[in-house]
Amino acid sequence: MREPSDLLRGRVAVITGATRGIGLHIAAAMAQAGANVVIASRRIEAVEAIYDRFSRIPGVEVLGWAADVTRYADVEALGAQAVARFGQIDIWVNNAGISGPYAATADIPPDRWRQVIETNLVGTFHGTYVALRQMLPRNQGKIINLVGAGAWEGARLPTFLSAYGSSKAGVLRFTQIVAEEYKGTRLSILALNPGMVRTVLTEQPEALTEEARASLARMDWVLATFGSPIEEGAALAVRMASSETDGITGKLYRVQLGKLTLLRRLLRRR
Repeated sequence: MREPSDLLRGRVAVITGATRGIGLHIAAAMAQAGANVVIASRRIEAVEAIYDRFSRIPGVEVLGWAADVTRYADVEALGAQAVARFGQIDIWVNNAGISGPYAATADIPPDRWRQVIETNLVGTFHGTYVALRQMLPRNQGKIINLVGAGAWEGARLPTFLSAYGSSKAGVLRFTQIVAEEYKGTRLSILALNPGMVRTVLTEQPEALTEEARASLARMDWVLATFGSPIEEGAALAVRMASSETDGITGKLYRVQLGKLTLLRRLLRRR
């Protein structure tokens, strides 16, 4: 494999939810790999706060833009601004997401449940739609959709996170369907599960009931034992966005702990 600094040289990457957590690490990794990056977030203040971090990377241009992924007009404007600045979009990462409150389904206010679906699933549709409209005329591009807990068959069910789990399962299925629809093109439409990583979503969850709080008390142990370094997910996203996935579409890429790494972690905690 080529050195990371050359993997995405000269390409244009749009990353939603790019001002914190895994989105920030993906944006930084793609910039370090040579891509010109468009960092998007719901709040312009968040974009401005991290803009300088990217603008200091040699040979990389950066554009910051505020966009609420639940609003199609915002996402359409994000795509238009990216094209106006760089002339094209080569990579689009649908990362923006929320976990919602931690509770059994009957204890979650319906508007809060709907908000998770609109952000995670509808937001992914909006980003994919805009990316497709830009990439199809050029017959090339990479769309990467972030999935998480419970998204694939056989995964542990994300109890107390019914909206999040349902939205991410929907994102995975949506990714597979769109990939099948455009299988005859040179587009790669892929899903990424970065593993359990320490972000605001996992370290500052909002529990609505005592039962949910009791379940969350085990979260630190779970993250320490089974959590994945956030840098590994970002590095995998760079590989997915590179020519390494040319001709591949509809695939789920997952960061997984090796058996030896897991055993060492378990032994350290005894």
